[in-house]
Amino acid sequence: MKLLINFYANVSEGSVNDLIKFITIKLAQQNPEKPINEIILQISSSGGSSDHGLLAYNFLRQINISKTTIGMGNVDSAAVMMFCAGQRRIAAPSCRFVLHEAIATLNGQFNPTKLSEMAKLIQRITDDYSEVISKVTGKKKSIVNKEVHGGAVLSSEEAEKFGLVTDIIDGAYLKDTKDLDILLINNPVQSKLQQPNSQPQKSSEI
Repeated sequence: MKLLINFYANVSEGSVNDLIKFITIKLAQQNPEKPINEIILQISSSGGSSDHGLLAYNFLRQINISKTTIGMGNVDSAAVMMFCAGQRRIAAPSCRFVLHEAIATLNGQFNPTKLSEMAKLIQRITDDYSEVISKVTGKKKSIVNKEVHGGAVLSSEEAEKFGLVTDIIDGAYLKDTKDLDILLINNPVQSKLQQPNSQPQKSSEI
């Protein structure tokens, strides 16, 4: 049995919770005679929440099942951490990867102490991001930091040379769709009736 998750959404609390919930339920309900032997995560995402990208990475890495991640279109920012969770990391020939520093969105009033705290948090998030990429690529963290701070935009071929991608496949990865459980995660459609949140907020993205 294989689990196929098509992750075509921003990295957010909702999308990552959907991912975790699906895998958790399927693992709990798996048939001992047909155990889950591979999790396949196909990704096309413009990134989003760095915290939830790291959560997805850590969650997937602690599952003792073969994991394959596939870059389908764009794998940007926080989505790169999810991509890094695969032992095998595949990309379509036209896939794109974007690495950059964390950014923060501030709404409301903040004193100098809070602003300093936010600056340290952004640096910590960027450091964690570089650490994840360094581990899977085998590159020194100083080299990864240079790419991240420079806002690297990599083609599939460049990502393969960098060690982020292990294989480039032009065609279907799955030849047999039997014994396959599928989940599609898309961005929610926003209603015109939804009103923006007027409460002070702070959030960090990558």
